[in-house]
This record gives sequence, C-alpha cells and structure tokens, in this order.
Amino acid sequence: MTYTHDELTNRLKEKITHTTKGELNILYKGIPFEEERRGLDPRVKRFLMEHVHPGARRPLEIDDLEVTRSKVEVYNRDLSSGIRATKTSVHADRREINVTIYNQQKKPQPVLIYLHGGGFFERDVDVMENVCKLLAQKAEALVVGVEYRLAPEHPYQDGLEDCLEAVKYIYEHADEYGVRTNQIGIVGDSVGANLALAVQHLSTDEPWEICYIGMLCPLVDFSDVSRESWNITHYDLDTDYELIYEELVTLKESLIFIQTLYLTNLEDVHLPLVSPLLRKDKSSLPPITLITAEFDYLRIQGEAFSRQLQKAGVPFRHFEYKGMDHAFVRKLGYYPQAADAISEIAAHFKQVLKKANNDL
Repeated sequence: MTYTHDELTNRLKEKITHTTKGELNILYKGIPFEEERRGLDPRVKRFLMEHVHPGARRPLEIDDLEVTRSKVEVYNRDLSSGIRATKTSVHADRREINVTIYNQQKKPQPVLIYLHGGGFFERDVDVMENVCKLLAQKAEALVVGVEYRLAPEHPYQDGLEDCLEAVKYIYEHADEYGVRTNQIGIVGDSVGANLALAVQHLSTDEPWEICYIGMLCPLVDFSDVSRESWNITHYDLDTDYELIYEELVTLKESLIFIQTLYLTNLEDVHLPLVSPLLRKDKSSLPPITLITAEFDYLRIQGEAFSRQLQKAGVPFRHFEYKGMDHAFVRKLGYYPQAADAISEIAAHFKQVLKKANNDL
C-alpha cells in the first residue's frame, strides 16, 4: 500500500515507543506503517541504491570538495505555507556574514538561529532554506539561517565566530526584526549542532542567553574519546548489511579527513568548543532536543552526550529514528522523518518557552 507524505508523518506522531539504553531514556520512532521492519527505511534504501553511485561510497578526499560544494540537492522540498525569506548581511570586523531571515512579523516573536551541516566545508544553503521555512512555521518563530565561513579556507575558529556574531547581531537589532531577546534558541544539524553548542558556551559571557538547543544527528566529539567506544556491533546489520556497513565506515573515515580541514592544530580536538562531549560542566546547558538516526556513525556520540545531560540534570528529549542514516533532514519532503524531526524540535522549543513564561 502506498501512503501519502502526510499519512506517513501523522503515523510518526502517533507511534512512539519509550525505551531505555542503560540509564538513558530514548523515544523511538519506527518506520511508519512498518514499525517491526529491520534494516533501512525503504526510502533510504531506494535512495542509496538508485542515486548514490557505488564509487561515491568512500571516504572524502581533497578533490571532492568543489564537487560537493557545487552539487544541487535534489531531494529537498518546501513544505511550508508561504514563509517569506529575506537575505541580509551582518557587518563584523571587516567582513560580511550572509544571513537569511525567515518569517519576519510585525509582532514580537521568539527566534531560532539555524546552523547548517556539511562537514564545516559544504555550502548547505539550498537545503537549509526549506528546513528553516518549515522550522519557522512549526515553531511560530523568526528563524535566521547563517552562512558561516567554511573550511579549509577558514578553519576553526572562523566559522564559529560568524555564528556568534549572527546571534549578537539579532540581539542588538531585536526591535528591527521583532525578536524577544529572552527567547533565543539555536538549532543545528550535524556539524551545525557542534557549532550550536559552542555558541551557547561562548554566550555565557554575553548579555544574551540561549534558552534552547535543537540538535539533528550531531557531531559532539572530534576526539578519540567516543571513537574508542564505537563498534560496528552497536548496529543491527542482519538486514541491508552491505549498504549500512558502507555508510557507517565511509562517514567514520571521512571524519578523520574533515578534522584536517577544520583544524590547523589537531590537538584542538580536545577543546570543549570542538568536542562538546568533553565539556566537563554541562549543568548550565539549556533544554535540548537531540535527534539521532539508527544507522548513523554519530549515533553513539549522541547517546553518550544525552547520558551526560541526564547526569547533569539538563532537561532533554532524545529521539531515535529507526531505519534512517546520517543527515536525513536533508531529504525534507521525501523522508517523512525529516519533517517529523523538525516538528519535534519546534514543539519542544514552544514548550520550553511556555514553561519559562509560567515560571515568571
């Protein structure tokens, strides 16, 4: 039977399983209408078999950079209802940072700063736009998509400084954009989630406060700490073994290459701004939604981070999407899980704001 996108996303809302991994509480979202199915979601499997050339299933190399940057993301659609987008620039220290403002209203509203993925080197703007539009609609908020500087031309800490400057700009121009300065959140996917945590860390000495963080398939450890605990046996490989194994190993080995692009000093992998998993005190973190995918190499890192949040007493929600691979949010409009993940982040953000208002 064939289901519509709306039917699939509604099923994801209805069918949630609560379980634990050790002491970690996880909300599982099964493959819609095939909740008992093992292996890849059929949509993911179809994409990997039909649209990913077997020769592309290998670790990234320097020759791949411009090819990756120039490609057009086909599997991504606008699911919003006419959310407006306006491009502008942030002027900071003899440079300009391009940002896109989504859903600006005349009335004051909350704001979410969106930091895209792409391994710190990829121009993920086309993908970011549709994600930001849906996020703005679901969260009933202004969303700011940041085009931060990219590695290897601009290694750590250049892109991070751009993200922090974007938050500063929105805070200082709150009246112009209709932003409530006590309702600033950040959302990031993959390395964007890494940057989101770093921005929150740096914001502790600023006049603004980050009240919420949403993380999709986050990279939280560039060091060897979590890699030593990573093992292929943590994954169910009884179904779709070859495809899953290639996806996991390719990302694992590509991360080593991405390290060399992003960091001029590899010893920096141990810095909390680079590997947030190593940040000793997490008690000051705001409420967090953390999204992981069953067949993502970074899933193990995400689980380790959530365990730390739980021990630190930080309010969080951890969702795992069965059958998904890394960065599935890029397939918005094609994978129903992408839209559902955005909806869950938006819903949690709104609940955090509501609780804060009730506590006043």
